[in-house]
Amino acid sequence: MVEIRTFEGDAEEASRFVNGVWQATYGQELPLSVWDARFLDWLLFRGGQADRGYLVAAYSGRTLVGTLFAEPARIRLGNREVEGAYGSWNSVAPEYRGQGIGHRLAEELFRRHRERGAHLTLSCVASSTALAQRFWGKSPSARLLNNLGLWIHVFEPEAVARWSLHASERALFTLARPFLRQGFHHASTQGIRPYRPADLLPCMALVQRMMEPVNLGYAYTTERLAHQLQYRQVPRTFVLERGGEVHGLVNYYTLQMTAHGELTTGVVDLLAFKEGLPTPERQRLLEVAMQDMVCQGVSCAAMLRGPCIPAPLMWRSGWLPWPGGAKVTCLLPTPDVELPATPRVFTHLR
Repeated sequence: MVEIRTFEGDAEEASRFVNGVWQATYGQELPLSVWDARFLDWLLFRGGQADRGYLVAAYSGRTLVGTLFAEPARIRLGNREVEGAYGSWNSVAPEYRGQGIGHRLAEELFRRHRERGAHLTLSCVASSTALAQRFWGKSPSARLLNNLGLWIHVFEPEAVARWSLHASERALFTLARPFLRQGFHHASTQGIRPYRPADLLPCMALVQRMMEPVNLGYAYTTERLAHQLQYRQVPRTFVLERGGEVHGLVNYYTLQMTAHGELTTGVVDLLAFKEGLPTPERQRLLEVAMQDMVCQGVSCAAMLRGPCIPAPLMWRSGWLPWPGGAKVTCLLPTPDVELPATPRVFTHLR
């Protein structure tokens, strides 16, 4: 008999299970993120100190057979902020599929939302993962919104071409090599430095300004932003200081992805600036972060496209739009939650 209860393990066990399930399901046909223990500890476990209320798991005796993970979060919903969650990592061991375990995990997550007065869980489902899309597409409590495309920057086209599973992408990255802009190497680092805890309040103001166009998305509290910007060397954050004030920030992390072997990627979560900061200074901050990505061994970087990301800045910095990417998924525990008619979404690439 399979029992649904709070996940009992740590980040290491969660990483082994989730990666094992997704590699068994999609490993031969899709590039996959490797959700390693350091990453899951950052987002979900916090060294064992995190709230486990939304870490839902399925057990057959003592054997872990399914997970549905989320972190408590503030969510921008229309013109207000509500309690909710952000996550997914919905995984059921292949030998236990067809027993309704995924639906039971979702129902338990919804029950916990209602118990806490939370309105919704926001997540991303990769556009290429047909199994996940079919699962949530059949749920009356889920809403799948339009695709979110990506911005990408290729630092090492040969490495990306070797890594890719598809011949068309290998040819594209090989042919594109002479046209990829690498001028970021020459960007000046003057006034740009790593984030310090004393920068938190001005960084919060930058993020709040960044969020002004958004009517559906992840909304930071000061405590959550502090964790996002600095935690055990996992996220990397740089700020631009002018006249003793913080005028911009860029926040990213590195992630391994598997296809033909492994590839180190950089994922940008936050890019925020003070109003009136000249575009060349915005570009310089992003390009200094790109220099750091190269030092971290990143071969390709990505961030979700959306209303918070200025397209001219990305083009100037050598980033290119990439179609598809992810569908925004809203999991609604009660039927009375109204989503914006025209969603302007800010979320993270997970």
